[in-house]
Amino acid sequence: MGQKVWRYGGVLLGVILFLSLIRPYRVSDISMNDTLMDGDLVWVENLTAGIHVPSWGFYIDRHLLKREQGIHRGDLLAFRHPLDRRLYLKRCVALPGDRIFEKNKDLYLQIAGDSQRTKAYAQALHLPLVKIEGEWWLKNPYARYYNIMHDPEVVGPKELIEMSVTTIPPHRYFLMGDYRDNSTDSRFFGPVPYDYIYYRVFWIWHRPLDLEAVGKIRRYDLEHPMVIRKKY
Repeated sequence: MGQKVWRYGGVLLGVILFLSLIRPYRVSDISMNDTLMDGDLVWVENLTAGIHVPSWGFYIDRHLLKREQGIHRGDLLAFRHPLDRRLYLKRCVALPGDRIFEKNKDLYLQIAGDSQRTKAYAQALHLPLVKIEGEWWLKNPYARYYNIMHDPEVVGPKELIEMSVTTIPPHRYFLMGDYRDNSTDSRFFGPVPYDYIYYRVFWIWHRPLDLEAVGKIRRYDLEHPMVIRKKY
């Protein structure tokens, strides 16, 4: 009897430890269309960017082991919304020290606030580069390799269209949804503190969809309280 208790207890402890480091989440939002669709399943891990206190229906904003260098531009991260007690999934578009701004829905990124480093970065990764007032900037760098979407009918609020030059503070990360015109992200609540970042997405399971199913996917939240759309 005692051996069985120890055996089952060991199995249970192993499962808890496993789910503390690797676990699944089902997507229930449309701000990452078409990268992550409503109903897709993603697996997240709690190692690359440090070991965070796992979320088990509650959130403790603290890392047991810090490893900020494990976060890279373009990573999909699960983080606690600064104004909400639940996890969101967004893409990391700027690291501490980077400079960004938005104009006419175009995103501009300067690597580590360094014009020449940005130029070298663009050449190495074949990214679009523009010169503005004597400084080099990447223009829409994530659109080349990811499914970045815009809705041409969206005309507001201003945070979705224009953003002044912002330098990302230390230990903070600028996160945005790939569906740029239907995402409440760092453009509204600012760069996210490192301790609010819980997991990193490492595997995505997309549901197989036929043409009719794809056509019925919810692609816009008509009740979004902040979005202004043109009327035709």
